[in-house]
Amino acid sequence: MTKEEEILKAAEEEFFRNGYDATSTATIAKRAGVTHAMVNYYFRTKEKLFVQILDNHVYDMLKALKPIMQVDGNVASVAAEAAAVIFDKMNEDRRFPYLLSDISRTHPDFLLRYSDTFDTVCRSSIGMHSQRLEKGIADGLVQPCTMHDIYNTVLTLATAPFMNIPLLENVAGLSVDRIDTYLQERRAEMVRIIRSRYSTDRC
Repeated sequence: MTKEEEILKAAEEEFFRNGYDATSTATIAKRAGVTHAMVNYYFRTKEKLFVQILDNHVYDMLKALKPIMQVDGNVASVAAEAAAVIFDKMNEDRRFPYLLSDISRTHPDFLLRYSDTFDTVCRSSIGMHSQRLEKGIADGLVQPCTMHDIYNTVLTLATAPFMNIPLLENVAGLSVDRIDTYLQERRAEMVRIIRSRYSTDRC
């Protein structure tokens, strides 16, 4: 692992543990076992270092979502599969949802920078699925809804279970194994809810 990679790994640990504002390049340097000057040499500022880490996670998720969004299938099934992808990406590092929640409140500009990328990646797919949604509703195969409603449902169901983990660990006293079971149960439930909410009996 190069020094740059070591710094990135240490920075991710610090940002995920403490949030953006409570993390400094000095603490990152200490965790990485390098000088403060070396962190500045590779990344210049804390913001640039944070953005690189955020980019890695966001674009990795987009890469996983892109083939799902291009599937020529039932809208409810595509929504359920997209939710499963988001859930699985969140599960790869369960602290990521907290970081997203934190910066969406304190530094929304970090997320706004992805608007054009999301638009570029998803525009054609959104148009395709919007037409398919309208046809599905007209044919009685999909429950009346909007794409906005589907997005809200997918994001809520895919991220909410991870926000409950601190309560389950620290208040309910659930073990790591119990948390794993809880998450797998919520994943299966999420897929069922999305399919049943947007599909009709005729689907």
